Amino acid sequence: YQNGTTNWFTEADGKSLRDVRCIAEATNGAVWFGMAGNGLACLENNHIRQWHQTNGLASDYVNCLHFDAAGTLWIGTFDSGLCRLKNGKFSVIDRAQGLPNSVIGDIEDDGHGFFWMSSHGGIIRASKAELNDCADGKITRVNYLSYGINDGLPTIECSEGLQPAGCKTPDGRLWFPTSKGLVVVNPNEVRINHLPPPMALEELLVDGELVKQRSGVSVLGSGASQNARPQTRDPILIPPGRNHFEFHYTGLSFVAPEKVNFKYRIEGLEKNWVDAGTKRVANYSFLPPGNYVFHVIACNNDGVWNDAGASLPFTLQPHFWQTLWFRALAGLLVVAVASGTVWFETRRRLHRKLERLERQHAIEQERARIAHDIHDDLGSQLTRITMLSESACSVADDPKQAAADLRQIYDTSREATKAMDEIVWAVNPKHDTLESLASYLEKYALDFLEAAGMRCRLDMPLQSPMWQLTSDARHNLFLAYKEALNNVVKHSAATEVQIRLTLAATAFELDIADNGCGFDSKKRSAKTGGNGLANMSQRLRDIGGTCEITAAPGQGTLVKFQVMRKPVPPS
Repeated sequence: YQNGTTNWFTEADGKSLRDVRCIAEATNGAVWFGMAGNGLACLENNHIRQWHQTNGLASDYVNCLHFDAAGTLWIGTFDSGLCRLKNGKFSVIDRAQGLPNSVIGDIEDDGHGFFWMSSHGGIIRASKAELNDCADGKITRVNYLSYGINDGLPTIECSEGLQPAGCKTPDGRLWFPTSKGLVVVNPNEVRINHLPPPMALEELLVDGELVKQRSGVSVLGSGASQNARPQTRDPILIPPGRNHFEFHYTGLSFVAPEKVNFKYRIEGLEKNWVDAGTKRVANYSFLPPGNYVFHVIACNNDGVWNDAGASLPFTLQPHFWQTLWFRALAGLLVVAVASGTVWFETRRRLHRKLERLERQHAIEQERARIAHDIHDDLGSQLTRITMLSESACSVADDPKQAAADLRQIYDTSREATKAMDEIVWAVNPKHDTLESLASYLEKYALDFLEAAGMRCRLDMPLQSPMWQLTSDARHNLFLAYKEALNNVVKHSAATEVQIRLTLAATAFELDIADNGCGFDSKKRSAKTGGNGLANMSQRLRDIGGTCEITAAPGQGTLVKFQVMRKPVPPS
């Protein structure tokens, strides 16, 4: 209303100030409006700005507005406590910050540094300095005084929603309407209770069982200094495996015992205090083993704290597997197992690599041996056949000489065929058994000695065990065996040869005995150099066996081949 003219701000003008509940004027002449459901608005130079929850306001339901001496706007809301607007920024102080009620109906300054606020939980008194510190984030909670029925109010529900919902008269008294009448507060007559409440830890229950009950434990008298240290004592020992801990404590106040508030924490577990309000029991579950001290402090009805409080040290003993020595031992065991596993795996891989290299080397040796045998046996015989063929062609006019050459070609071809059969037999892996070796030796001796006109007697096991032999072992043993039979045919003048194969647990023995003329092994070795006998011994040594020759003039010769059984590596 100005100069006899009334201006209405309506939705048609794009400016909606519906359901205005409170009005306040700033020092610069700006007029602020609080509305029920439509937030906050400011009219300045005929220009309106509005704020809602969407742009920072705590609640769209505003009950009251109050400017302090610094020009800061304080906003009381219906459902979000107290809101401060400073430098264009909103801050909220509600239940989470310590207010006992979220409905703020009126805000009055008593001139002594305190705000008095009506609410649905009685009349609240709080320090302006603490409210500003909380709004600035310097502290997390605000201390307050709350006046209710025990302080003379007819009801704790103060009226709100329409201005004025309270006022300050020139005599300094504060007036607040309630649903049951008008109440008046004289801040000048308020007496502060500066006596901190004495405290006591009453009992400790562990898993529902009373551990210690001692009235007066850590009690500090009413005259105790707030900075005094709590009494110390030996810690209570609690057996391992306990889960639920319940601490009962109290603060003594005859003025307003229902307004004594508590905070507690467990040193060794928590850094910050837990605000328990008026609750006189603290519960904890599943504490880890360790040394702890339970601390509790309290304040009286005027917010004066007993900072010394009360304390109770206790020790939750660990199970043996929770002890430091057990964990250290377990850690060492884990390290040892891991190290052993790594060492074993490294060693296993190295062994596998060495086995592969050994197999590769054995294959290379076998290939070299085969090439050597083909070159020495088949190569020389094929060369001889070539030469005899050329000779036969050159004497085609001489039937006798041609026939002789063809006969030699035939004999050489048969020898080459036998040599090829021996090579194929030696390299074929299906013959890498003792049974196959015995069969081949038996067949070779019968064919060879029958062609030489000698009787052959065989003493072989009816059924040989399925011992695995390497191709190299079979080949060297066969060549030594062949050398021994050649010696019998060429030098012994024997009529009978006996061949015996005997088996032991870890070895087998092959004996070749004849009834020939025999010889003096020492004289013969010195005379001939002993190449044939030395070759047999060397071949047996190459496969880890032994060769023993027993001979005497006129008593025949006995050759013993002993071969140790060895595991065959997988191919």
